[in-house]
Amino acid sequence: MIADLDLLFRGGAIGLLVLAAVVFARAPASLPSRFGLALTSCTVVGTLAGLPHAPTAFDPLLDLSASAAIPLFWLFARAWFDDAFRPTRVDLGLSAAFLCCTLYASLQGRGWVAPIAGLDVAVYLGGMAFAIHAQWLAWRNQQGDLVEARRQARTIFVVSIGLIILWLLGSEIVGRATGAFALSRIAAAAGLFMGALAITALLFGLRHPEIFPQPASGIPTGDAAPARAPVPDPLDPSLEQSLARMMTEERAYRDPDLTIGMIAVRVATPEYRVRRHINGGLGYRNVSDYLNAHRIAEVRSALADPAQADVPILTIAMDAGFGSLVMFNRVFKDRLGETPSAFRRRHLES
Repeated sequence: MIADLDLLFRGGAIGLLVLAAVVFARAPASLPSRFGLALTSCTVVGTLAGLPHAPTAFDPLLDLSASAAIPLFWLFARAWFDDAFRPTRVDLGLSAAFLCCTLYASLQGRGWVAPIAGLDVAVYLGGMAFAIHAQWLAWRNQQGDLVEARRQARTIFVVSIGLIILWLLGSEIVGRATGAFALSRIAAAAGLFMGALAITALLFGLRHPEIFPQPASGIPTGDAAPARAPVPDPLDPSLEQSLARMMTEERAYRDPDLTIGMIAVRVATPEYRVRRHINGGLGYRNVSDYLNAHRIAEVRSALADPAQADVPILTIAMDAGFGSLVMFNRVFKDRLGETPSAFRRRHLES
């Protein structure tokens, strides 16, 4: 009976994960769709490895594939809910370190290497840290997300995955405390099934071209403008005039703490209409992109102005509303394909 339930949950999870993999494979080519495809593929392999089978020399590699789903989930959630996310060396280093630890723990469990005390606990806590951090980031950036379907998905994502994490943690603790490893295994399989169901339900309940960023036509270079979604006719001409006056005349974007709620108050328009206009009418997927477009325009003008050749780049960036030099440099290079100093040098020399 126990074995049948375990097989039932794992089989259902595999079916749902395959459906999710198809969605990711057919979605527009983007960082979240690639991470999602890798995540579902590794989870399928790990689920298959959890089925009863004769031990083989390849089992550690199967365990490694299953463990890779944890940092991939971390990267997928960050890429899905943050269009500007790009994995850094620190992100890749943490993921690689976690995988090395899980591989050693797998070899240790089979008696193939010298044991390290507490390694299993460290791996378990590391996996929980990845999952909780992904949840926190998804919730933290919710207000700035202008894609309505994706913004609603954040709440479902955080609540459902959070409950599943608690479920898995509780089942693991109960299994270790009572020695009922068979029941703990079934509970873990049920948690895996619920996680696969949550992700798949989110994907099939949303409009895929909207929740995944569209691929850019090319890497911006020189004075090229950043690629955005196709822009339809403005939804509200009066609101467009108010926003344009607020940004071009009042230069409200210079406030680094400006939020969508503050914008709505200043233009005396309900927040949902402002969100819909900036996203559906202007083509921006989050508030920071909208504000940074105006900030970069001011910075470009200042850097190309011979009269401001002696003004430090940091001063220009801070005056334009960027909260930090690191953020400014990243946004500038992403949008224009070169560093601010190279941009200034090229324009002043010409």
